[in-house]
Amino acid sequence: MRDDLKVELDERDYAKQPLSVAELATLFKGRDPREFLNDKSPAFKAMELKGKKLAAQQALKLMAEEPNLIKRPLTVVGSEIVAGFDRERLRQVLTDA
Repeated sequence: MRDDLKVELDERDYAKQPLSVAELATLFKGRDPREFLNDKSPAFKAMELKGKKLAAQQALKLMAEEPNLIKRPLTVVGSEIVAGFDRERLRQVLTDA
């Protein structure tokens, strides 16, 4: 898709370079970080998080400790964040940029 739209992306492998709690807090500023938890990940299931009420700060801490809890990919364009591979939404934010 990036070739089709002729856009350059900076990539970060969360497994090799995990995001810190501070980086996640900055990234999700003004948003609920719990919306970016990947409830389909094996890590989410292994940690038995389904149905648990997490505070926003707890979600940030868990995502920093276990990057597989973050929906991927995270695409940030200006103030927009697209979590997951939503082709239409990605196309929209990338062409509007």
